[in-house]
Amino acid sequence: MTVMLMEDGRAEVLKITVPETGLAAGLKPGVMVRPVELFATPWARIFNGQLSDGIAYRAARLELVAAEAAQ
Repeated sequence: MTVMLMEDGRAEVLKITVPETGLAAGLKPGVMVRPVELFATPWARIFNGQLSDGIAYRAARLELVAAEAAQ
């Protein structure tokens, strides 16, 4: 699942792995969500002599956020 984190006037795109059973009914592009039990795991590997690294995100589920509560 690809989500956009909006914070302090900045946006960052995050790819979060979520089990199919953790996807809320009514989930569609543009809907605000809250990841539940979000874990971030740093990773690194060397491929063809080049270091590649990043952070893998995983959540137990995504909850829909009411638009009024998000403001």
